[in-house]
Amino acid sequence: MNKTKQLLLASAVLTLLPMGAQAGLINGGFESPSFTPGSPDVSFIDAASLPGWNTTAADNVIEIWSDGVLGVPAYEGTQFAELNANLVSTLFQDSDGIASGSILGFEFAHRGRLGIDTLRLDITDLGLDGVFGTADDSLLFSKEYADGNQSWGFYTSAGEAPIVALGNTVRFSYVSVSAAGGNDSVGNFIDAADFGVGVAQPIPEPMTLSMILAGLVPVYRLSRRA
Repeated sequence: MNKTKQLLLASAVLTLLPMGAQAGLINGGFESPSFTPGSPDVSFIDAASLPGWNTTAADNVIEIWSDGVLGVPAYEGTQFAELNANLVSTLFQDSDGIASGSILGFEFAHRGRLGIDTLRLDITDLGLDGVFGTADDSLLFSKEYADGNQSWGFYTSAGEAPIVALGNTVRFSYVSVSAAGGNDSVGNFIDAADFGVGVAQPIPEPMTLSMILAGLVPVYRLSRRA
């Protein structure tokens, strides 16, 4: 294979490789603002003070736990969120600038508080008007996840059907479905959330990549969907 062809192949491969989240979540680990390190506590804050996140709760409150409160460790970092603060609610973020045809991915950790809690992850294209709940919305992905209170479950888009962006604002939302105990202010811990182009998409192993660059494996075999 001549050098020109190798360079073209390398360029194509690098273009196809995940380059990290684009137009993805902000503050997916709920680490900002940072509360007192080493002092386990629960903080109820207005959503306006939590970068990236919004809530459907009428009081606009989001509940943040520190690592170790009531024996519950963070999945990563030192903080995580409880989906139900004072009310049953949905936590969400809207992402702009995702090109039409882009393959979206996600990952997050989920845990029950008193027992088995269930949430639903919805990914919605908001259409040309950019407004949630109107006729031109398109639901790109929806799935329920249930976990007990003994350990964290970790989920990704790997293995799901391709989630294809339509070129409009995308809403990524966690919807409270049910919580053990029946208390509206309890249930559904979330941590380590990420969403965007390049999230949870596998990267070829070094040997495979070397073979592609050498021209031994067709580039089209990289077109795997997360």
